Amino acid sequence: MRWLRGTSYWVAGIFLAVATAVDLAVSQGHTLETVFAVVPVFVAVNGTRRAILVAGAVALVVGTALSWWNFRELDLGFWSGIFAIACATVVGLVVYRERLARERRLTSVIRVANVAQQALLPAPPARAGPLDVAHSYRSAADESMIGGDFYKVLNTRWGVRVLIGDVRGHGLGVVRTTGMAIGVFREAAHEEPELDRIAARMDRSLARDGGPEDFATVLLLTISAEGLCRALNHGHPPPLVRSAAGRVRETDLHGGPPLGLGLSRYLQDAEETTMALAEGDELLLTTDGVLEARSAAGEFFPLAERYARAPRERPPVDVLAALRRDLTDWAPELHDDSALVLLRYAPRRIRPA
Repeated sequence: MRWLRGTSYWVAGIFLAVATAVDLAVSQGHTLETVFAVVPVFVAVNGTRRAILVAGAVALVVGTALSWWNFRELDLGFWSGIFAIACATVVGLVVYRERLARERRLTSVIRVANVAQQALLPAPPARAGPLDVAHSYRSAADESMIGGDFYKVLNTRWGVRVLIGDVRGHGLGVVRTTGMAIGVFREAAHEEPELDRIAARMDRSLARDGGPEDFATVLLLTISAEGLCRALNHGHPPPLVRSAAGRVRETDLHGGPPLGLGLSRYLQDAEETTMALAEGDELLLTTDGVLEARSAAGEFFPLAERYARAPRERPPVDVLAALRRDLTDWAPELHDDSALVLLRYAPRRIRPA
């Protein structure tokens, strides 16, 4: 906003200087005094009340001086020019008042929207059970903090339950479906002992209450205190695993259909993938918005390669910050929502009860 305000000041100043030069260049008997009425209006676009008054005063002084230089008398043209500048200054003040009121209303609406979005997609805890947790999210909609990608980390009696998903579409149009998916998972994660039953409940809810074309790819995890990770995948990109030594490998998960297609009866007893995590191992969960990010040359973002380079000795939040910087440098303008969740298995940091 400051640079816009400075631009309007510069435009008004340049216009005033050019109009003055033109007025002086023409022969006496002609004046552009009424044209100076535009100056306070220019400033009113982004300027403050004081700036508008100053612009009006300067325009009035310059216009009056030029009119006197041209005519040497206080005729009707002289007074009409002064009247035009004064009226334009008043109009500028009215525009400023209305603009300020709109900006205040917009600020209030944005504040309420941010609170609502934070309630819908709150930040995961930095510590959940035996895991250190970090997250990074970027919505494709500039006006929104959330969109079609979502995640949730919950500490339950069955271990740490982790959800990451991607609703079809992106931006504000899929926020409702995102909210439904998170809400069902939040409840089912504490009630259902098996991941396939959580998936079935999410599928039924999305199929019942979502639109005919609403569905979500979902990855569900349960991680025990001993490091046993059980994964159930429904059309979502599998996680990357980085060992304590820094080696990155892709996981091969059994796949199932996305959720929301009304196939819950086929989701019971879905095959899970199990893996054992050693101390210091990491799981990097992501969404298509990261994997499909392209450079100016059309090349996909090499997530596994950049993840292997990320600082292993740093906290997870610093690792994700480095990855996000790499992603932004690779593809400055993302056209899809993008999410990253990093889980580091660190059981020795569990505080005794």
